[in-house]
Amino acid sequence: MNTNRDEGVIKFKLTLKRAPAPEMNQVIALEKWRALFFKLGLIGEYPIEKVGFGNLSSRLPKKSFIITGSQTGHLAHLQAHHYTKVIECDLKKGSVTAEGLIPPSSESLTHYGIYEANPAIQYVFHVHHKELWEMLKNGPFDFIDDDIPYGTQEMAQAASDLLYNKTSGIFVMKGHDDGIISYGSSAEEAGRIILDLYRKLAIRQ
Repeated sequence: MNTNRDEGVIKFKLTLKRAPAPEMNQVIALEKWRALFFKLGLIGEYPIEKVGFGNLSSRLPKKSFIITGSQTGHLAHLQAHHYTKVIECDLKKGSVTAEGLIPPSSESLTHYGIYEANPAIQYVFHVHHKELWEMLKNGPFDFIDDDIPYGTQEMAQAASDLLYNKTSGIFVMKGHDDGIISYGSSAEEAGRIILDLYRKLAIRQ
């Protein structure tokens, strides 16, 4: 298991084109869930390492998507300029091209891989929670092996392969401490998957 907190490190080749931030109406659904996840501690910042965790995205036409910006985990609420539009990814080259005011999340390649798995997937939510992560690791849930590091081409490809023809669900990244990803055809669907499991965990405890 990887015990290094390097969540904020971008591991792909990034081209960021300076452009206006997404419109606020494009991020309202994401921000609704992100604010809730922050309140529950599913998105935030590790206090010792000072690195943020958690990111959300929504699909746009032509293989593009809007995603939370890199190192925004410490903020309880995001404005439109904290989101970035990813317009092109290349898994083989490990490259990401984005438009906006700040770099996209370091997990952008993984989000792209998930969207590539099935065009019906419209939202991808990545959260962190130690106890929920442990529960999912030890339960009958989809997972990515612990030898695949976060934010890499290998993680993106593994996620794409794992979710081939699946429209909604959740999986755990065993090699990414506390890392959990849900996905769905709507923000409500992707969010409810995490929220329901979070509540079940609370009942068990």
